[in-house]
Amino acid sequence: MENSIKQHAEELLENGEVEALYKLLSPYLEKDDPYAQFLYSSFSLESSGETEEEFEVRSMKLLELASAGGVAEASYRLGVIYLYGDFVESATKSSSEYFERAITQGHAHSKFTYGFNLYYGFGDVKQDKARGLHLMEEAAAEGIVSAAEELKLIYSK
Repeated sequence: MENSIKQHAEELLENGEVEALYKLLSPYLEKDDPYAQFLYSSFSLESSGETEEEFEVRSMKLLELASAGGVAEASYRLGVIYLYGDFVESATKSSSEYFERAITQGHAHSKFTYGFNLYYGFGDVKQDKARGLHLMEEAAAEGIVSAAEELKLIYSK
């Protein structure tokens, strides 16, 4: 999907224009475009009659496909979903798998989130202070303000 189409699609999503967004995404969804799958994982069409449970199942499937297709934000969202157990039993997969994938895919905020979880040993993430600190330092260097703020707290102790 071209960047101009992505930008237009994101604007439609932000404005809640999901019917128009679905029309725009449809040809890309037919081609299994990972970014289209990622965007479609974020909304349900009222006209589809989709239940909340059906939406959650579809959303997870689309996020998995988008993540495997290289969409870093999809990998990050899956990491968060598995960390907190939203839509899923948190024990079914490790949030770490998705945070690691998102980091590999270049998602700076994942460095902060996963680094924070590693540093403090949160959820299904085993504590590893050294790696957690390193990831948060990388995130701060990449402009993630919350990482810089957390590092100030850690270093002040």
